[in-house]
Amino acid sequence: MDPCQAPYRDLFDALYKSAPAEDVFETLLRPWLDAHAEERDWLNAFAQRSSPAPIVTEDSWRLYALSRVNQVLLLAFQRNEGEGWEGPNLSLPDYLAFMTGLCCRVADETDYSPFFHEIVEAAEEKRPLFSRRKALELARVDWPALMLGTMMFSRAGVAVSCAPGALHTEIATSSTLYWQRWRKHRRTSDLSDGWGSNSQWRTPFRRDYVVGEELLFNADGKHDLAAPGLPASEYDDLTVAERIELLTHRCFVRCEKPDDDFHPYGDRIQLPHGFQQ
Repeated sequence: MDPCQAPYRDLFDALYKSAPAEDVFETLLRPWLDAHAEERDWLNAFAQRSSPAPIVTEDSWRLYALSRVNQVLLLAFQRNEGEGWEGPNLSLPDYLAFMTGLCCRVADETDYSPFFHEIVEAAEEKRPLFSRRKALELARVDWPALMLGTMMFSRAGVAVSCAPGALHTEIATSSTLYWQRWRKHRRTSDLSDGWGSNSQWRTPFRRDYVVGEELLFNADGKHDLAAPGLPASEYDDLTVAERIELLTHRCFVRCEKPDDDFHPYGDRIQLPHGFQQ
């Protein structure tokens, strides 16, 4: 763990140890905000950059540390499969008060996009042959998307309705979710996996950006999936289309190949804002 991550690690540990009925906003989150004005100032300065240009390693680690806190907070809004920790006792308004207090802003996107939305529930519905409705539409938002400037910090958790064949609904809601450490309802995979309790925190944060009328997925990836002559991945046997699916959704939504042993962290792509894959 780097010293810049210490405030977040302390909060993370305190949240994990919180009592089931404890109002963590009053006992932990509000006092933490009051005690760490320097983090609010740093995040505000970071949000002003609004650029996908490379950042220093310590800044990426610092964002990752906040993302780990965020993932714990989001457990409060996820369905439970009957096992494991329920998550902290937290209301959605209090969650938003904490995250907006750290200079995040809510991205209220009404059209489904894998850039803004993580699918937590999906239902296929019959539609007229020549329906003008979109293949994927939002049915419910369980938690909102948060931006830091033009960078996506945390995608919204949503239920979607879809036209037949637009998704494989079971795969879209249960396949391994990459670039995440913790979800109640599905498997996750993260570059921090397999490292010790301290070293796992030195993990880079995935940065996605709104760039004009386009969306940049994984700005720090070395392999542009839109480039001609893209070499096959050294880690798997996926087609380019399957790699784009995994990169943009951070999981499979249609691909039926085994999903738990890939390494998509080096891929990137820039696509039109209205992209729905």
